[in-house]
Amino acid sequence: MSRGRGSYNWFNSGFPMVHDNTNAESLVPMFPIVFYDDFLGADILFPASGLKECGCKWHTLIVGTGPAVAKVGDGINGIASVAITNADESQVAVLSWGDQESLSLERGLIFEARVCFSILPTTGTETVQAVFGLAGAYVTPLDNVDCNAWFRVESAANTVLLWETDNNVAGGDDDANPCAGITLAINDYHIYRIDATNIAAVKFYVDGVLVGTGNMFGILATVGDVQPYFNVSKIKVTNNTGTGTMLVDYVRVFQDRS
Repeated sequence: MSRGRGSYNWFNSGFPMVHDNTNAESLVPMFPIVFYDDFLGADILFPASGLKECGCKWHTLIVGTGPAVAKVGDGINGIASVAITNADESQVAVLSWGDQESLSLERGLIFEARVCFSILPTTGTETVQAVFGLAGAYVTPLDNVDCNAWFRVESAANTVLLWETDNNVAGGDDDANPCAGITLAINDYHIYRIDATNIAAVKFYVDGVLVGTGNMFGILATVGDVQPYFNVSKIKVTNNTGTGTMLVDYVRVFQDRS
């Protein structure tokens, strides 16, 4: 039986899609706006923290002496690593578009990535947090990002996968919620999808299974403009020797044209 399957009105998006019938990976999204990166090729390094380079789609941000964002050498399928170390300091490692918010949650935006943790966020004295999905401009702490729809893992319960939305509107969803039926494990890849084709019911999927739905209705002006976002971080208060490493196999985002 063929693994590829076509859907004319994929997840009620209004656009056709060819997907892998065995794992729910989106293979050919037939949307007006499509971004795809499989992290393949000889260029192992991303631009240094805070810099942008011609021809590179991605931007990195590093806070502290230990974090690193780079491609994994000889990583099968092409893999990007976002990692912090156990150094006793505040640390941030971010892979994003450098706050170039070229996507819109109000244009039927869909995010998809295959992600695992080679080191699940582990606790020092304070929490280590990891998020991946869609977000506005970088700011610390994570809860101050003006808009986000992302998956979240925290070291206090690092096998529990959370989903979270925040549209910067009072009364909207702004709390992390557990993904039903999901237990994370080291080096265990899943395909994560965030579907904002209905902004009042933003759906979170893991391997094609619905695990949460958030309401982002009421986004004002450009607050709903976002970028792909992968962040592992910790804030030192007294001491924090926690660590964590996120591995990203591929990223796909697609939406209608504005």
